[in-house]
Amino acid sequence: MRAYVAIIATILALAFDSSFGGVLTLRSVGSITPLAMPCLLVFIALFAPETVAILVTLLLGILVDLSPGHGELSGGAHLIGPHALGFLITTFLVLKIRNIVFRRRVLTIASLAAIAVIITGATEALVLLIRGILPWTPEITSGGFSGLIKLFGTAIYSGLLAVPLGWCLLGTIGVWKFHSPTGRRATWR
Repeated sequence: MRAYVAIIATILALAFDSSFGGVLTLRSVGSITPLAMPCLLVFIALFAPETVAILVTLLLGILVDLSPGHGELSGGAHLIGPHALGFLITTFLVLKIRNIVFRRRVLTIASLAAIAVIITGATEALVLLIRGILPWTPEITSGGFSGLIKLFGTAIYSGLLAVPLGWCLLGTIGVWKFHSPTGRRATWR
């Protein structure tokens, strides 16, 4: 996998999630904003070699945790871990099922991107819940059923956004230089 292509795609996805995604926010249904990073995460996990996919998606999660609007605590500090752990769990799931799904289908990328949003949101809720139990941290004041509904709305909206993004990523698969499988049964190059 070419590193500079992954860096450019990461910068574009982070820029979309941090700023431009706000343009597409559905304020009438609870401020649901689509996310581009889960689509990139799923694409890399589907096509990259296993160790590269794990390392790159862990780095993507750390970058998302450090980006503005994600993982910010009181006082301006950032909590590194919720997205990194969620992206890592999602990567392991995609690595387990990537041999039985149609990799070159936009619908596969879109549905796995929606699942990635749900897994990452659930992991983030678990980390914040465990962190809230500790005596030196403030209590959690948000979330609940409205947070769950917003998570599912974000997952559906991100899955819809993953259709054109997945189409663009699949169109540029030759630039990424993923290693093709070897042997007689190799079906893609």
